[in-house]
Formats: sequence, C-alpha cells, structure tokens
Amino acid sequence: MTIIVEVCIDSIQSLSIAQQAGADRIELCASLKLGGLTPSKGTLYQAMQQARVPVYAIIRPREGDFVYTSDEAEVMLRDIAAARQAGCQGVVIGALRQMVP
Repeated sequence: MTIIVEVCIDSIQSLSIAQQAGADRIELCASLKLGGLTPSKGTLYQAMQQARVPVYAIIRPREGDFVYTSDEAEVMLRDIAAARQAGCQGVVIGALRQMVP
C-alpha cells in the first residue's frame, strides 16, 4: 500500500518546508485560519514555479458554510480557470445543497 502525504499550506515559505519534509502533494490555500480560502493568482503562479510535487488549489471564495450562491459559483469557475492557467494539477472543492425542511 502506498501512502500519499498531502500537506495544506497557505504560503510560499510553507511550500518549501513541505517539500523538504517529503510531502507528496500540496493543497494550496489562503487563510488556513479561516479554514482555507482560494489562493491569489500571484500565489498560484509563484507556487507553480517552485513546486516539485503536484499542487491542487482549494477553490473556496469565503469562510463559512459550503452552500454557494450562483454568483459565488461563477467566481469559483473563474478561480478554477485561473488555477488551470497557472498549471495546477487540480483543484479541491467542497459544496453542499441547501437543506430543505
């Protein structure tokens, strides 16, 4: 059995540390204190220049629940396109439907 170690990071400095420590994959975020938000385009591009392991960008436009409005979904689609343009290997998304009583 192969174990893959994925490390959630929210800075370029953390990318270097995670790679030196042997991370197999990176989940790139902003604001881990808020549960992880979509990283900026600048962070995406800088990380991709320095990454030696696959990088997956979290796509989460705000803190809080995972029920998104249609406007937020449009933002998320644009963020996915930005992650792809930057060269990320994939994205990480959490989304739920509104509960109906």
